[in-house]
Amino acid sequence: MKIRFFNKAIPHRRFEYQPMYYNERKERLDIKKAHYEKINDGSITDNERREHLRDNLRDQWSASHVRSQHNRSSNIRILLLIGLILALGYFIFNGVDQVDTIVTKLW
Repeated sequence: MKIRFFNKAIPHRRFEYQPMYYNERKERLDIKKAHYEKINDGSITDNERREHLRDNLRDQWSASHVRSQHNRSSNIRILLLIGLILALGYFIFNGVDQVDTIVTKLW
């Protein structure tokens, strides 16, 4: 009995997992199609129309918010590059000899 207990193999368990693909863009497109079909049929209610307007405004606001963040980061990058170019131009026109004195004053 003890020998059989130690040699007993554990059976493998199988799981029937099938991953699902979710396409957010397609989902939004289907919702818009359904909304415009209701508009063409004339069967849309005022509450549905308001809800669709709120969703559109929310999407536009989030898109403009992301766009403004990208613009801000690109503007900062451009200002840093302009500052670097101005500093290099200053050192080129005033000579490299003054670089040591400026660096020692900064440190």
